[in-house]
Amino acid sequence: MTIEFFFKGLSVEDRLFPHTVARSAEIAKGTLYEAWFDTLKISPWYRKISLSGKYPSEKAKLTWDSFGDLTEINFDVWWKKRGYKIFSESVPFMPMKIDNLSIHIQESKNIKKPPTLKIEVPLNLSPAELKYQFNQILRNHEVYAEDYDRWDHSTAQVHQYRESKLSYGTIKKWLYVFEEFERRKHHKEFKLYNLARDLELHPTLFKGLTEGVN
Repeated sequence: MTIEFFFKGLSVEDRLFPHTVARSAEIAKGTLYEAWFDTLKISPWYRKISLSGKYPSEKAKLTWDSFGDLTEINFDVWWKKRGYKIFSESVPFMPMKIDNLSIHIQESKNIKKPPTLKIEVPLNLSPAELKYQFNQILRNHEVYAEDYDRWDHSTAQVHQYRESKLSYGTIKKWLYVFEEFERRKHHKEFKLYNLARDLELHPTLFKGLTEGVN
C-alpha cells in the first residue's frame, strides 16, 4: 500500500493533495523547506553542535533532534530519510461538505433577478466575483479574521509560525552572500564595500564608481 503525506509548505497547487515520499522530495525543492535545510547546513552554530555534541540552548537541542546532522547529506536524501516526517501534517486537508441540505434552483418572478441556488448564490456572477463574495463572508467569521494564519493550525512536528513573504530564491541569495563573507573576512585586504560591489548588492550605489573600469 502506498503511503502519502500532506505538506502545508508546498506551492498552492501541491499543498492540498497527498504525495508519496519520493514525489514530495521532488516538489519540496525550491520551497522554504529546502531553504530551512540550507540555512541550518551553512549555520556556524549548527555546525558547532555537530562537532562538539553540545547544545547552547534547549531550542538548539530541539532543532538538532528534528533535523539531525546535515554535514554530509544533500536535501533529497535528507528529505526521504527525515524531512518528510517532521514537515508532514498529521491531519489531512478535507473538502467542504454540505450535509442534509436539499439544493434546488429557484426561478425568480422578477425577470431582472437571476435564478438562485439555496444558499443564495446568484447564477449570473462570474466565478471570480463569487469567490470574492465568499471570501467576504469568511472575513466576517471570527475564525477567518484578518490575522488568520494557516500555520496556526499546522499539525506538523516542525512548521513555520507565521506566513512569510520570503522566497527560496531570496534566502538562497543571502546565504550565498553569507558564504562569501565567511570566505573572505579573514583576508588582509577584506573590505565590506568590496564584497557589496563584487556581489552587486547595491548596483546603483556603485554605478558611477565602476563605469569605465575593466
